[in-house]
Amino acid sequence: MDLVAVVDLISSFEDWKVIFDEDAEERAKFAESWLVGQTDEEKVIILARNVDLPAMAAFMGTPEFAERARPYQSGVTLYGLSEMAPPA
Repeated sequence: MDLVAVVDLISSFEDWKVIFDEDAEERAKFAESWLVGQTDEEKVIILARNVDLPAMAAFMGTPEFAERARPYQSGVTLYGLSEMAPPA
C-alpha cells in the first residue's frame, strides 16, 4: 500500500529530519521508498511507497519510538493512496 503521512511538528524541520533519517535502515524494512517535504513551519508530508502496514505499525507502536518522537512531533495522520485512471 502507498500512503501519505502528515506530521505535526513541535520542533524545527531540521531537528525532526535528523531523527527521521536515523531510522532509515528500519524504515527500509517496511517500505520501498520515502519522499519527505516540509509544507510549512508546522507540517511535514511523507510519501511512502509499498508499505507493509503491520510492520510499520509494529515499528511506530513501540514505547521507544514514541519517546524519541515526542520532542519533535505532536501527531501523525495517515492517508492511504490508490492509483486512479486519468480523467477521460
